Amino acid sequence: MVIYLSKIARPLWEGKTSIYSFIKEQGETAAGALPDDEEFWSGSKLRWVAGGLDGAFGHHAGPGQMTEETRELVHLLAKQSRKPKSSIRKTLYATLVKTDIGSKIDFILEELRKQPGIQPDALFQEARWLAENGAHRNVVKLGIALLGLFQNENVRDLLLTLGRHEEFTLYAAVAIQNGMEDSNQVLFELAKHVHGWGKINLVERLEPATEEIKDWLLRQGCQNSVMNEYLACICARNGGLQEALSANSVDSALFDGATDIVEALLNGGPAEDIYDYEYGPQVVSDYVRLAREMGSSAKHLSVVWSIRDFLDQDEKNWSERMSEGWTEQVKINNRDACELIITDAKWVSIIMDAVSSGNSSDRYYGAACADKLGVDIWETLYGQLAADPLQDFHYFQLMKSSDPNRIRQVVQFATEHLPLQHIAAGPGDEMGFGQEYVAHRNLDTVLQSLDQHEGIGVELILTGLNSPVTRNRNMAIKALEGWHVTAWDERLIHAVNHLSEIEPDDSVKERIQKLREDKRF
Repeated sequence: MVIYLSKIARPLWEGKTSIYSFIKEQGETAAGALPDDEEFWSGSKLRWVAGGLDGAFGHHAGPGQMTEETRELVHLLAKQSRKPKSSIRKTLYATLVKTDIGSKIDFILEELRKQPGIQPDALFQEARWLAENGAHRNVVKLGIALLGLFQNENVRDLLLTLGRHEEFTLYAAVAIQNGMEDSNQVLFELAKHVHGWGKINLVERLEPATEEIKDWLLRQGCQNSVMNEYLACICARNGGLQEALSANSVDSALFDGATDIVEALLNGGPAEDIYDYEYGPQVVSDYVRLAREMGSSAKHLSVVWSIRDFLDQDEKNWSERMSEGWTEQVKINNRDACELIITDAKWVSIIMDAVSSGNSSDRYYGAACADKLGVDIWETLYGQLAADPLQDFHYFQLMKSSDPNRIRQVVQFATEHLPLQHIAAGPGDEMGFGQEYVAHRNLDTVLQSLDQHEGIGVELILTGLNSPVTRNRNMAIKALEGWHVTAWDERLIHAVNHLSEIEPDDSVKERIQKLREDKRF
């Protein structure tokens, strides 16, 4: 009994790697997994990328609510600051581990400021201990946030180390901004080490105080692994894109950076876009002017095409834009200039080189431009798929063909190279994310086009109907919805009837029932 009680009383951080030391050991490449991953995501089918949960909810969700749990955390912090005890720390830590801290940070800090008798020095030391020794992410996040209540130059290395991992960049950015004299320069240095939600949170806070920062915003600031659209307008404004592009000539790094920004502005959402950017007409005009000489990649061509499509939108849209600086002459001049660029004979070889490239971004833009120019890249992509049969992008592109023989070839390849027996493990409610579901996603990509190719891909449809991934079953049903029942064989009829009895998802079950009624069997 005594042993049992002593085990229960052990602090939750004991015997575990602190997140700070874990990130510190990774050096400049801190990213990906954290020591508490399995515990934090236990029971969840969906794992967010580092910083994704806080980033998405911070940008798109409303404010949280004050709760009793939040008040208890504030009470424990205040109590610990007045008279620090290991027992209080253990209780505070255990409460933090199970708390959704991201939605409560602002409330905690606001309430903490109101608490009478807070001892600042003791609270700072507790915050530092939580950030430095916490083995659970919510503990570390609160520690960082608390450090933002103080001048924190003496924990600069701690904050910069934790901030290099995108799960903590937002918290480190706020703490740095609130607690350091040279915070803007520190944020700038940190921004060079992150690429996802962390970069978004930093660029949103970065002041264009120097030419170095402005140059970086235009050349590298917009690109991130989440969505360039979050940062395009910010980088355009704060980096001075309109002035930079108005020069007679620009360096290639600026032109490439402008390519990313203009592309994202034209794509629109989820942040401000080309309609919100006050210098949109001038920047588009200058980009097109520069592209005549500097356009040399499939990505450049893709953006020129996007500009032309934007300029070709219907008159209703344009009548609303005329008051925003988009004159009819600007529209006509740029559309004509885009046409001249697009019709240049040099693009065919550039597209083929891009598609043949080992770079996935080049292949993406090459394929997109090939579709628009009518360049046949099917054989090239099929050859690449043969070398690596688990390439979702390739299945998607190859299945766009209107040639039945080519479709049969892709379907036969998928039938022979995808692990169909492994996929057909029985219906479940899996979402299909993660590396272990790569083959399921490949199957999905093929299935979603089979409704247009009656009688082709029976084996793949049977596999999809028996997959644990819900989307696989939906795509298999979609294929059968497009087929006349005379194209079905007995195996398909049997599989659909059997699935109607065992399907675990109510919406899929309803879809199966409708399919049976529509096909009358």
